[in-house]
Amino acid sequence: MLDIRPLSGVFMSKYSTAFKQSAVQAFLQRGRGFRHIAAQFQLDPTLLRRWVMSYQFHGEASFAKPGGHYSREFKLSVLYRMWRDKLSLRATAALFNLGNSTQVRRWEEQYYSGGIYALSSSKEMLANAMPKAPRKSEELKPIEELTHAELLKRFRQLEAENAYLKKLEELDEEKARLKRARKKPG
Repeated sequence: MLDIRPLSGVFMSKYSTAFKQSAVQAFLQRGRGFRHIAAQFQLDPTLLRRWVMSYQFHGEASFAKPGGHYSREFKLSVLYRMWRDKLSLRATAALFNLGNSTQVRRWEEQYYSGGIYALSSSKEMLANAMPKAPRKSEELKPIEELTHAELLKRFRQLEAENAYLKKLEELDEEKARLKRARKKPG
């Protein structure tokens, strides 16, 4: 007889790989509904559904522990795929073998609230941080008194600010376009 108990107790949130495999195989082989099999294994049907979907996409690899740090580009590609194919959060998480759909929802909320840069991890944000603002003494100095090197430095800073603001504007337009596209029936 197969041991179908979680690692230690019903209320535990982590399940062994063998337990997950047993539950998924029971669902696939017995042809019963998620609720019925989940009740036998004493777990939430939504959790079983997530395991089955992930298994159908990734096979045995779906039982590997998800997690880790994901790049901004990866998060954006996950969101674009979800929007393009009109996938549910659950299906998207299963397709990319992510821990759960709340992670995808969190990325979507971050994107809508702050654009692509909001998807950066704190480490990426620190690495890509804008340089410190010039010291007060440089700001107060009139342009006429600046040296050629200081003028070039200020010019480059203004160019960078301008490029940054243009990119923010583009991202806001893209966000609005995506929002409109998601609201359209079809």
